Amino acid sequence: MKKTFLLFSLVLLFAAVLHAQSSIDVVNMATYNAYSSATADTSVPYYKDLGVRRVIVADANGDGSQEILTTDYSNGGRVHVMKYDGAGNLEVIWSSPISPTSSGSTPRFPRVGDCDGDGNPEIIFEQNGEKRIVFYEWDGTSWGTAPVFEITNDMFRAAGSLEDLRFTREVFQAYDFDGDGKTEIIAYGNSPRRDVYVLGIVDVFPGFASLEIEGGHPDNSTNGRLWVTGSQWSSTPADIDGDGKIEIINHHWDRFGVWGIQVNGPNSYTYPDTSKAGVYNRYTTPDALSYFGLTAADVNGDGRDEIAGTMYTNNFDMCLMQFPGVDPNSANLFHSDPDSVANRFGVIALKSELAALGGKTAAEFWPCVSGDVNQDGKDEIYTGGGRGLNVIAVQYKGTGSLLDKDNYTSNLVYTGEGGDVFATMKIYHGKIDTVVSGVDTSYVLDPSVVDTTYEETPFTAYVFADGVDIDKDGNMEIVISEQSVYDSTTVIEYVWADSTKSWERDNAAEHKIVNTYRKTVRVLEYSGTTGFNDQEYNVVTPDDYKLENNYPNPFNPSTVISFTLPLQKAVSLKVYDMLGREVATLINNEVYGAGNFEVTWNGTNNSGVRVASGNYIATLTYGNFAKSIKMTLLK
Repeated sequence: MKKTFLLFSLVLLFAAVLHAQSSIDVVNMATYNAYSSATADTSVPYYKDLGVRRVIVADANGDGSQEILTTDYSNGGRVHVMKYDGAGNLEVIWSSPISPTSSGSTPRFPRVGDCDGDGNPEIIFEQNGEKRIVFYEWDGTSWGTAPVFEITNDMFRAAGSLEDLRFTREVFQAYDFDGDGKTEIIAYGNSPRRDVYVLGIVDVFPGFASLEIEGGHPDNSTNGRLWVTGSQWSSTPADIDGDGKIEIINHHWDRFGVWGIQVNGPNSYTYPDTSKAGVYNRYTTPDALSYFGLTAADVNGDGRDEIAGTMYTNNFDMCLMQFPGVDPNSANLFHSDPDSVANRFGVIALKSELAALGGKTAAEFWPCVSGDVNQDGKDEIYTGGGRGLNVIAVQYKGTGSLLDKDNYTSNLVYTGEGGDVFATMKIYHGKIDTVVSGVDTSYVLDPSVVDTTYEETPFTAYVFADGVDIDKDGNMEIVISEQSVYDSTTVIEYVWADSTKSWERDNAAEHKIVNTYRKTVRVLEYSGTTGFNDQEYNVVTPDDYKLENNYPNPFNPSTVISFTLPLQKAVSLKVYDMLGREVATLINNEVYGAGNFEVTWNGTNNSGVRVASGNYIATLTYGNFAKSIKMTLLK
């Protein structure tokens, strides 16, 4: 299948546009995103209008199917796991606990690994508001309600470091770099040392596991800090020399700086020797950085990875690094002058060229990821931006220098949700400039002339394109996360007042328009010559399960309990006394389809004996979540 089909096929994925011009019942409106002017349930996922910062795809529970992991700004920063049910639904099946901190910017990047090598995957992320890295391990049914392990500064220092960890990274990395069957963590030291560490776990969770520093001990003088004037930012596994072994490519502030660590084998790493020329490379432009991390991409399919990134603070140019002269037997990963860009860096797609794909003269592009979505043995590079430029694919044409932008094809493959979803629309009813019979009528209102401005549009925060096939149909997919997705658009109208020669706000005309497609996670499936298709999966959160108050209440001798399921699910419905002891099982892990259901409780316990007067709790359990109501029995 030729990649030309992928890159020249536009995605026309227009969902329902915003068109309802009536007032909104904000109380009953939104589920997946918050609603303005209403009290949101702060315990549910995504109760704020901030969207999803990061999305990754992994087999997080070892069942052979892929799950989607997303981040959430609310509740101090959380991670949620979504599972495809085979019927068009992505259901949130697990959420990390609500953080006790007030930080709303964490975590930034979840990972899935097996750090203790016991075969049970862990969900790992930085909870930097609490200054710790947490591990939630799959126990056969869930990832639990508390971490089985955490890395803190005290633990890090006890393992032999001389500094604290830096807990403010945009990109978190967990990967089995040395091939020993156990996932390692890349950690960065705080200022002023800025060391790079490879951390491993000794023993298994949750017993006597402990932390060890596998690479980057502070006593090693070639630990990277000698070249770094800015903060360490991200680390990327890559095989830049084609020897089948992973190198760790480290990236930091200050001129797009990169340097590498050679992986020799289990728990063995060689940090660059400062006596060798070219151990460190940087771009000439001051203070550039790939803010959302670098990506390893084999753009020409020769078995050697190139490194790509979008250059934050440098007009968002896309930069490619090539290592054509790397000796696989040398610890010196770089073979060029650190202050020269020749045969090393190439700007393969300028910001203006990418922006022009959406008819724009300027744009910002944040993610930079790779994936062989059409399975032709060559990686595409994907980036994304705001309205009309949500996902762009960049591909090497097959001939010529990898560092020449003219040898790449850039194509817009996803334009967003119709391009018409905003937080605010300001409509200015225009004026016409004419003279009638010698009378100046420059400020006569003409309702047919309208000028509209838009504020806060959704933008692509991240793209995951590496080996995704959530529905297992053989067609590769990409998953994107979007921020600034609002459940409604506030429309503010202005009219020109001839008397004051100014725009006046028409409060009576102000209204909201419902965004009927409020998803901030989208799965786009490659479909050959027709490009990508939005799978339009429905996102189901725990709040979409409803447990109504029983009726009557108080009751005697029986009462009806009603509940609603958004999809087919195994559920349990049990009655407990006020001490938490089980009284009656009304439904015991039985599968129900989507819909509304009623169950009658006749006031008896599991032995058929009538219970005493008092208060009782009915709890509906569905997966890892539950809802409860209070009932009162009177005799």
